[in-house]
Amino acid sequence: MKPHLVRNKYQLLLVLIFLFSLSCPAQVPPLQWATHYGGGQVDIPFAIKFTADGGTISAGYTDSKNGDISPQPNRDYWDLWVLKLDKCGQIQWEKSVGGTGYETARDILQTSDGGYLVLGETNSTDGDVIAGYGGTKDIWLLKLSATGSVEWQKRYGGSGLDIGNHLEALKDGSFLIAASSTSNDGDIRNNHSSGTYTDGVLMKIGATGNLLWSKCFGGSKNEELFDLEIINGTIYAAGFTNSVDGDIPPSQKNYDVWLLVLDPNGNKILSKIYGGSQNDVAYCMTKGADGSLALAGYTTSGDGDVSGAKGSQDYWIINVTQKGKLNWQKVLGGTDADYAKTIITDKDSSYIIGGITYSDDGDAAGSLGEGDFWTIKLSAAGNLTWKKHWGGSGNDHLRSMIRHPNKDEYYLAGDSGSGDGDFTNAQGDADFAVIKLKIPERSGQDSAVCSIAGFIPFEDTIPDICGHDSAIIKYNPVPLSGPFDGVRRADTIFAGQSITLHTNGNGSISWNPHPTLSCTHCTDPLATPAITTVYTAVNESPQGCRVSDQFTVVVLNDALVAVPGGFTPNGDGLNDYFGPLGKVPDGYRLQIFNRNGEVVFQSSAMEQRWNGRYKGETQPASVFIYLVEYKDLQNKTHQQKGTFVLIR
Repeated sequence: MKPHLVRNKYQLLLVLIFLFSLSCPAQVPPLQWATHYGGGQVDIPFAIKFTADGGTISAGYTDSKNGDISPQPNRDYWDLWVLKLDKCGQIQWEKSVGGTGYETARDILQTSDGGYLVLGETNSTDGDVIAGYGGTKDIWLLKLSATGSVEWQKRYGGSGLDIGNHLEALKDGSFLIAASSTSNDGDIRNNHSSGTYTDGVLMKIGATGNLLWSKCFGGSKNEELFDLEIINGTIYAAGFTNSVDGDIPPSQKNYDVWLLVLDPNGNKILSKIYGGSQNDVAYCMTKGADGSLALAGYTTSGDGDVSGAKGSQDYWIINVTQKGKLNWQKVLGGTDADYAKTIITDKDSSYIIGGITYSDDGDAAGSLGEGDFWTIKLSAAGNLTWKKHWGGSGNDHLRSMIRHPNKDEYYLAGDSGSGDGDFTNAQGDADFAVIKLKIPERSGQDSAVCSIAGFIPFEDTIPDICGHDSAIIKYNPVPLSGPFDGVRRADTIFAGQSITLHTNGNGSISWNPHPTLSCTHCTDPLATPAITTVYTAVNESPQGCRVSDQFTVVVLNDALVAVPGGFTPNGDGLNDYFGPLGKVPDGYRLQIFNRNGEVVFQSSAMEQRWNGRYKGETQPASVFIYLVEYKDLQNKTHQQKGTFVLIR
């Protein structure tokens, strides 16, 4: 970019003429950065969320004792791990919490005090973990401060297996937990199943973790709830079911996608299943721009609600109304295993779905390695818009994805065993892996040129504070203008006053030197002439073309009032208004009278002049009387009286 046209890239962003989005349905958001975080063992994230400071926070588990993870020499199994990143992807802090058993985080969200709620599970009763129900795996909720210190923790469950999957904040300050459980005691009551089978569980907790209510949903076999959406107070829960009794429609065939609709108190409104004769699971859900719901997961079926099977296991996305009616379904994948774990609604009402593909054919052709992050975009009607592999030669598994509500920025989080391709800093067997995608903002900036015909268009890329491409400026050729095009070329002041001379040139403005100007290489200098003075300004293009023009400052030694003898208010733009011309320091007042002595117009500013109408009516051609009062520089009041003619 030419340095004399734009001296500072960051300043340019503040003076762009217009901004418009680059995003379009066919464009894959470009990768801005991709980074591994973790230690020498296995580190798996399950959720990523935005934070109020512009960064992100991820949560999952770690099996490492080194690298980015705080040293935990007594760590025998997985510990819950939380990772806080700034907007550039740099680690601000990390926190691992656990005991001698297994701990993991499944979800996380920021609270109103700047801290965080972390949802997961534990089967420890020592170390950092409070006691639970006989050492079995329980739902585990931790409250962290803004810097990661544990403020409090709660365990929920019973004597069986209890797993928390999703945490949803409510407007009243409480929270919902979507979970699964084999318990039928403790906090879990009225489980429909027995033994090792799970029910879907919904819990409501207060702001400090106190359990408000807990309800089980399902049948005599396996059910799980993985995701929630709240629409006008109604709760929509998504997961899978294997039962044909209880809360489950008897038409369920094997494992089906399950949509459970509840009122704000957790009472069942609707229970719907979708799928075919094999296995169909929904891991995630999002509200569509039209109020519908889109659910994503996988299918191994090729009948029933499922059509278009590609291989052994495919992405399956369905769109349903709030009453559960199936609008459309889409199967995508290859001959190997592919399953979706995350879905978001994009700003153009489309859907972006992410997960993992092990295929290298069909829809998933173009594999990078053993398993890839695989993102696809569907229109609001379910048509494929684009698809993209991310990762390297190892096994890369996308688990969570978020979109910034006000920017074209997307974050993908999963685990990666690759140290090549999109990832270059592998830490261990599998690491937290975060990818940031950003569609640069596009903007137009006028570029003054001598001749449009000779101009070669060019673009410039502006980096953000992290050094990554953030905006693209396209320079549009416009003819070099005069310094005062579209603005005044003359003005009047009283002796001893100053005036700012405004320019409107589209190049580089300079002024011929004059002792009464405050500056010469500036756009709007302050002029303090003692007598009437003509100033010359020059507008110059980067190519060296010059256009000059003059600005006249009339200096008055006292008030000046000139009253015309008539006017013609016919709307032709010439002499359409009547009023004194000139300049007065203070005390101005104009009154106009008709022949009957009525005041038809009055004003207290010289720029407020009469348009020839009285009480909304056009006045006929006639002679009118004016009375003008004003004060001079010595504060003496003057009065002028006379007649003028309105001509039609």
